Amino acid sequence: MNNATRKTLADFNETLESLKGQLDDIRIQYESVKDEIQSLADEEREKFDNLPEGLQAADRGQAMEEAASALESAVSELESAVDSIDSAIGEIDTAAQ
Repeated sequence: MNNATRKTLADFNETLESLKGQLDDIRIQYESVKDEIQSLADEEREKFDNLPEGLQAADRGQAMEEAASALESAVSELESAVDSIDSAIGEIDTAAQ
């Protein structure tokens, strides 16, 4: 790696360091939202699980199960997004060394 590339990576790293502080603030907000979504998913899943089998198979029961699954997927996607950002920052840090 030449000096110009190292300088560019160092500049990226400096920008990323600034963004990390902002990301920490966003992460706190994200965790709160993620927890609320997870609670909603748990509530919806519990409502579905407490239905008799006949009602679970009905349209309303299926809609409840689909909503719970969608909320659970949303939580998983949010977690993946933050993990990907953290991973990308780590890789840039490694390259800049």
